[in-house]
Formats: sequence, structure tokens, C-alpha cells
Amino acid sequence: MQSKTDATPAEDRVPQLAPDLDPAALSLTPAEGYLLSRVDGRTPWKLLREIGGLTPEEVDRCLDRWLGEGLIRLPEKRRGAGSGASGDLGPPPRVDAKLEIPVEVQRRILEYETRLGSPYHEILGISRDAGQALIKKAYFTLSKEFHPDRYFRREIGPFAKRLERVFKKIVEAYELLSDPTARAELERSLGPQTPAAPAAPSKSDRDGPPRKPLAFSIHNRVIQQRKLKAKRLFEAGTAAFARERWTEAAGSVRLAIAFDPWNEAYKERFVDIQLRVHQERACQLVAQAEEALDMRELAEALRLINEALHYRPHDADLLHRAARLAWVTGGDLHKAKMQAQESCELEPDVGRYRRTLGQIYKAAGLDANARRELEAALRLDPNDQEAEDALRSFGRGILSSLTLGGKR
Repeated sequence: MQSKTDATPAEDRVPQLAPDLDPAALSLTPAEGYLLSRVDGRTPWKLLREIGGLTPEEVDRCLDRWLGEGLIRLPEKRRGAGSGASGDLGPPPRVDAKLEIPVEVQRRILEYETRLGSPYHEILGISRDAGQALIKKAYFTLSKEFHPDRYFRREIGPFAKRLERVFKKIVEAYELLSDPTARAELERSLGPQTPAAPAAPSKSDRDGPPRKPLAFSIHNRVIQQRKLKAKRLFEAGTAAFARERWTEAAGSVRLAIAFDPWNEAYKERFVDIQLRVHQERACQLVAQAEEALDMRELAEALRLINEALHYRPHDADLLHRAARLAWVTGGDLHKAKMQAQESCELEPDVGRYRRTLGQIYKAAGLDANARRELEAALRLDPNDQEAEDALRSFGRGILSSLTLGGKR
């Protein structure tokens, strides 16, 4: 059995109702109505064969007929990127130790990819009633783990697209759950937390003559009104995006998704817009940090740089700035050490990153580590007077330079 749009077996794809379908207008037997009620844009064809209330052969015949009549559809591969189906990017690749990405991370990406079709709270690993603080914490933890910039300029083969896909879905889940209005609309659209599953039809129902059209709990008129409102919001968001008004565009498309939560096109555009919003927010925070530095408000500058790192967690320069500011201000040296180490891992040939790591080790009393990093800094930049001074005198304490870049 093959789909009409792809060589991928149809049973591995996820059927969706046609956008303008009016189920109440169809003449369906109870068995057919039950099967149609299971077509929710998340349940794959092969699972419908098991839970559809009909034999697998009867399910195939019904779904094939509805495909031909345009009542349901199988999304194309591009649209499927947000569904979480493993076939969207082809079969999962083999773990390859030759790639520039640890094998345990490769396995983690493949494992996490299997949950992308789950509800948003499950994607983030939180309860459905989790508050904003937990949502934010879960997002920033996952963002640091799955941000594509973590492997920038590295050869990671087929995992590049999979990593991008995972990260975008995490962004989508976070942004839609973080907005109270969008979250409320999604909750209303998706129903109660523990919906009762309808009873499967009896054999007599399956074999009986056609009955009256099935009555659905949500009236088609309401569905169409929501879809129309979503379309208008999406068009407004698209217009704002064209004018580079990223925040306005994101707000409109976010609400469009809330009113039509199964529209994958809306979700794809929303994530692209939201990533632009993140870029803009990070730039604003860095600019504010520079202003704070001009006013010698070092603690405020550090706070702003750390907030910018939420949006650019693998930016080597930002990591170095945060680490150096923490060292200068006598802040959290453990966190500063982790940030300095990561900046050196991302950009191992930048001497001033090594110097800052050495200075942090020195402040923590780890003299052997400090000497190693300061010597590495001088090998990379023999003219680095600050590194040379630190090596010559370990007893003089923190140096007087307060510049983020550490340049004399």
C-alpha cells in the first residue's frame, strides 16, 4: 500500500482530515464514524489499523476510499517535519563514530525525535499544568542541549537536519505554552486532559446497514469560524513579517495556531518568525549590556549577557564575556569556569578565551590548570601581555582590567 504523494508506505504516514471537511454531512456507519474520529493528525495509519474498530483490511479500504474522495490526506514530507513521524527524513541513520558529534548525542537526538508528535508539554518533559517557571526552565535546558549552533562548522552528517528539526519543535512547544492566550485556546481546542475514549463499535454495528450521519461534539460551524479567524491572523502575521516586524508577526501567527492547531503550515512559519524574534532579543540584550558597561554597572551587564545566552547558548563570544565579567566582579566562579571552558571548546584557537579560563582557574586556586591555560594563551598570542603578567605573578590577585574582551 503506497500513498498517492510519496514512495513512503502509507501505513507509516499520519492521515489528516481535509481542511474543509464537514464530518456531520457524511453518511457513515457507526464503525466508519468511529474510525474517522480516530483520524486526528497524530495517529499513524498502521496504528489506525489496530484501534479503528474494524479489521485491518476494512480500515485500509476505508482510508483508501477517503483518500480518493479527498476526505482525508497524507501530508507531504515537508509538512511532516513538525509531526514527529520518523519517516519524514527517511529512515533513522546509523550511529557513526566518525562524525564530529558524540555517539551518545547521536542516540539522544534519535530518541528525542520519536516524541516530536506528542503534546507540547510532553515534548518539554513537563506536566500539562506546569507553570511558566517550569516551562522556561525546561526550554532553556533543552535549547542548550539541542541548539544547532552547538555543532556549528562540524561535520555531523544526517544529524544536522534532525537536530534542526528537534530544536524547532522545542521552540514551537515553548512559545505556544508560554503565551497564556495561545495556551488557553490550545487547551480548549485539544479538549480535557483525560478524555474518555469512545467505545469501539460492536460487530453487529460494523456489519449493519448504513445509519444516520454521525453527530460530532463540536459543531462544524464553530470549526469553520475558528479556521477563518486563524486564516486572518496568519495573513496579518505574514504581512507583519514582510515588514520585518518580527514580534507582531509572531503574536499573530501564534494565535492563528491556537485557533487552528492542526495547521502545520502555520507552525512552520511561526517557528521561523520566532527564531528571528530570538535573534532580535539577543541583540537588544547585548546592546543593553554594552550600555551598562559604559556606566560601569558590571553586575547588570553580567545579568544581561547571561539572559542573552538563553537565546544564543553556544555563542563563544557571549560565553567568554559572561565568564570574564563573573571573574572580574567576583561572581559565581564555577559557572564562569563552565562558560569559559565551553567558549574554548567552541573556539579553541582564540588566545584571549584561554587567558580568561586561566585567570578563572587562578582565582579558584587551581594553579596547575591556570598555568596550562595561560601558557596556551601565549602560544596562540605571544603578544598577550595580560596572560604573561598573570603567569609571572600568581600572588597579585585579580588584574585591574575590566574590559569584556580583555584587551589592553
